[in-house]
Amino acid sequence: MDDATIEKISISILTETDWQLWRSLRLQALADAPNAFGSTLEQWSGKSDQESRWRDRLRNSALALVCLFDHQPAGMVATTTPTAGETELVSLWVSPEFRGRGVGDRLIGEVLRWASERDLAQVRLYVREMNRAAIALYERHGFVDTGERCDEMDGMCEVSMLRALRQS
Repeated sequence: MDDATIEKISISILTETDWQLWRSLRLQALADAPNAFGSTLEQWSGKSDQESRWRDRLRNSALALVCLFDHQPAGMVATTTPTAGETELVSLWVSPEFRGRGVGDRLIGEVLRWASERDLAQVRLYVREMNRAAIALYERHGFVDTGERCDEMDGMCEVSMLRALRQS
């Protein structure tokens, strides 16, 4: 990634007051990649598309980030509340028009930095086994396949990946 691209990327931490931005990105993610997430567009839109639900989602995330590319929302990620020295990276998504431009790398880097600053031992994530591009992205950041598999109700399989941050 060249210096000009780096200058175009910025990260913002979201709070529950940013629920509309989070909702917009999350609905785009679910529409764009319906097989990449554990929830569906149908579950998060329509009648269930209430402000309180979106605020709760942000309130219950230890960290929620949006990546801006040239001041435009380009991607998002969140983490769970840490337990036993570990947090889980969830909801990572990059808008198709910004893929391959460093957005995913920046989001993952920020999560790893945040987790390290909190002296967490590791970051875990689950990714659909068929999502080879995402797996390659995570591997580039030092995540390794733990060998654990989780079969979802929809018949898809999720792979558990782990990134150690310190010796436990």
